[in-house]
Amino acid sequence: MDMKVPDWEGRTAEADTAFDRLACALSDQAVLCHALESVADRLPGGVMSAECLHLRRAIPPILTAVHRLEEEIILPFMTERWRMPSGLAEILDQIRYEQIEEECYAEELCDALRAYGTGLGKPSPETLGYMLRAYFDCARRRIRFDCNVLLPMLSAASLAGKSLGLPNHSVPSGGSGSEP
Repeated sequence: MDMKVPDWEGRTAEADTAFDRLACALSDQAVLCHALESVADRLPGGVMSAECLHLRRAIPPILTAVHRLEEEIILPFMTERWRMPSGLAEILDQIRYEQIEEECYAEELCDALRAYGTGLGKPSPETLGYMLRAYFDCARRRIRFDCNVLLPMLSAASLAGKSLGLPNHSVPSGGSGSEP
């Protein structure tokens, strides 16, 4: 595999602010998107089975950790303690809805990566390429939003001395561990 997917748990254990945790999460998602794009670009013949299986296992913990951080810390902080500009409440509701969509699509993508990686012949390389591109394109849009909206808001809150009251959550592991 040409790209190492980051160890999210190890990086977030070192980050003690919501700003740092979100920055780490966004960086990890960007690396994951790059690895997924690399696979899509090399289909059908240049992709190793182990690479598909590795990425299949990497998606859930990174996605779950990011959504958990947003849902339990960042979005509540923004809605409860921040003076929100007009229309931001609707955007935050949309983020929550999109999280559900993203998790469902990620599950389908993980199933497709597992099937392709174990040689089941389905999905076709064209279908898997389309699925990969749809996923990482959407993830990159969210990364841009978080970088251009959420990170600056968290930075401003930090400069204003507002505490985000970060609990020390454990990061869930992804997949069942026993299946490919």
